[in-house]
Amino acid sequence: MATQHAERAGTWTDPATGSTRFATASSARSDLRPWIVVAILGLVGFAAVTVLLAARFTFPFDLPILDALKGLGQYMEAWEDISTSANLPLIAIGVGIVAWLVWRHHVREAIIVIVVLALITAGSELVKQLVARPRPPGFANGELGVVYSYPSGHVLESVAIYGIIAVLVWRSSLPRWFRLIVPLVFSVIIGLIAIARVAVGAHYPSDVLGGFLAGIGFLALFVIATELLRRHDEAKQRRGTEHAPGTDSHA
Repeated sequence: MATQHAERAGTWTDPATGSTRFATASSARSDLRPWIVVAILGLVGFAAVTVLLAARFTFPFDLPILDALKGLGQYMEAWEDISTSANLPLIAIGVGIVAWLVWRHHVREAIIVIVVLALITAGSELVKQLVARPRPPGFANGELGVVYSYPSGHVLESVAIYGIIAVLVWRSSLPRWFRLIVPLVFSVIIGLIAIARVAVGAHYPSDVLGGFLAGIGFLALFVIATELLRRHDEAKQRRGTEHAPGTDSHA
């Protein structure tokens, strides 16, 4: 029983780097099936919205919500600040995640983060060009080279980047209350960014919906890839322990 509990909570050594990792009860052996479902729903939902908008389908909720949020004009300066916070600062945060993982000797996880963020950036720009949806009427585009509206790259990147940080925090040995608060705070931030992008007239609500679905899908892929990596390392360490000299595997 003690061994079984140790596998569920405690620390283990990464055989590839020799660094100690924390394995909490919530992260040591998480069920991947919900994340697989989230990945499928997110990416398939994003594909469906993309196909509909490419076919010039009009979502009935777009204009009513757009008009309603534009009515928050008295807070426009605040919305613009929130909208801007999801631009260059998010890029810096993404670089910071990679640097932190490398510093902690989690190089393979850092590579996964780089791949996910690269796919998000390239994929978002490709979809923008393919769908070629104009910005909402009256929007003064001040972002160089950014012409089209769908999907919302700000929302897509914020979901993915803040989501990755939340997952890394949840898997850590930090107090449970802190690991619960971080995702909640990030959820509020993402929600405010989504509202801000519509309030400033940069996107239709369906642009935000597409960005959210894609972000959730890629976040789920990150969770699946890193969890499979962790399981592989744990299994490799157990096999090494069982075959170590002087170890009785039948004890």
